[in-house]
Amino acid sequence: MIEKVDGSNKGGATSVMELWEKAINESKYKNEERQGIMDRGQRAAKSETENKIENHECKTCAARRYKDQSNDPSVSFQTPTHVPASQSTSAVAGHEMEHVRNEDAKARREDREVIHSSVSIQYAVCPECGARYAAGGETRTVTRSKEKEQDDGTSGNLVDSRA
Repeated sequence: MIEKVDGSNKGGATSVMELWEKAINESKYKNEERQGIMDRGQRAAKSETENKIENHECKTCAARRYKDQSNDPSVSFQTPTHVPASQSTSAVAGHEMEHVRNEDAKARREDREVIHSSVSIQYAVCPECGARYAAGGETRTVTRSKEKEQDDGTSGNLVDSRA
């Protein structure tokens, strides 16, 4: 048995186990307190950065406009349109998917089939504020005419076999 140093238990004894548990609890409290301070600091720093990027666009980002460069008049961005950097990826991806749907519909109307479609999105970083944004996109679609099975009445009539 070890005597308590703080004198709270005058004349009493404290086991090593009790002292160990007390030390662990104090250590946990200090760690939680330190972690709380760090978390608050990280949240404050993150909030400032997010406010600068999301709530206040720099002049370059505010002036950025998106306009469709294709000859498809039925898709979005026919006139120059502003899209915030934080929403640019979804806006460009949605726009490119419009092209995919239109090409698929066009292939069906022309009795063709889509062999392959791909969408690529290009990204850039704003030189003024460092925000990453979707700078544009490209859709590629490959189609071919459907192969028509011709039934001339002779398929399956002749069978070659050897014994």
